[in-house]
Amino acid sequence: MTKCLRRLAALLAPVLLAAPAIAQGPAATTMASGGVGLRSEVAALRIVAAQRLPRSPVGERPDFCRHLFATARTPAGGQVIAAGWAVTREAAFGPYQAVSFVRGAEPGTSGTCRMLDGNVAIFRGTDLVAIVYAPGGGDAIGSVSAFGGDALRIWSGDFLGQPVADLQVGADGGIAVRPLAAEERVCGGRAVVPNVYGRPINEARAILQRSGWTPVPPQARDGNDSRVSDLVRRGVPEVEDCSGTGFGFCAYSYGGAAGTLSVTTVGDNDFPAVAGYSVRCRLG
Repeated sequence: MTKCLRRLAALLAPVLLAAPAIAQGPAATTMASGGVGLRSEVAALRIVAAQRLPRSPVGERPDFCRHLFATARTPAGGQVIAAGWAVTREAAFGPYQAVSFVRGAEPGTSGTCRMLDGNVAIFRGTDLVAIVYAPGGGDAIGSVSAFGGDALRIWSGDFLGQPVADLQVGADGGIAVRPLAAEERVCGGRAVVPNVYGRPINEARAILQRSGWTPVPPQARDGNDSRVSDLVRRGVPEVEDCSGTGFGFCAYSYGGAAGTLSVTTVGDNDFPAVAGYSVRCRLG
């Protein structure tokens, strides 16, 4: 266990002793101050009540990775900075303010960085309510982002960050860490993008088509990339380009009634796996 995790465990020890239901398993519901229910349905993550932040141990924060750190713009984020952590994202959801933070980072290939010993602090105003953490530490948590208009998505801190869970608020104000949603509503609810993370592109494209996204082959391509040619030959003509180094990223384009969808895969398999996507919504 790292020094960071020992400090976090020491901070949370009184909470764990006061709430033995946590020992029943990750899906047990515990209570924070004010009667706020806390629940994790994701085995790799825990959410526990907390009233103060642990001090961060000194961590490496190379300039190469500075673009991953955020300037604190809320009082909650200021508390995280004051405790010595590096803020990666601030995001409001329901009546709460979430702040994701890490001890530090280390540089990797292809302009990537690995964020270390990440957590998510949840505040109500300036009062800390709970902390989401990974018992195994490492790069399990990196940042959060808005998701679906009323939830947050928790991302890993790995060199190639991937979504690991969703953070949602119930009607009663309870906070739950849940498995990734089956789909994301985008463009004001006019379209949905199914969860295709980690799926080979040949499977992902079929799922996307069932949700109304049509492959859009490019009118022209630069160069004569053999990986692009192979994917076209294997029935994926919407591939636009592939990187010949690093993670082996490839880009694909799809069109729908609400806008355009860009998909990125990673790896050098015959059908590489989906690593991310973005949507550009059509106006009107």
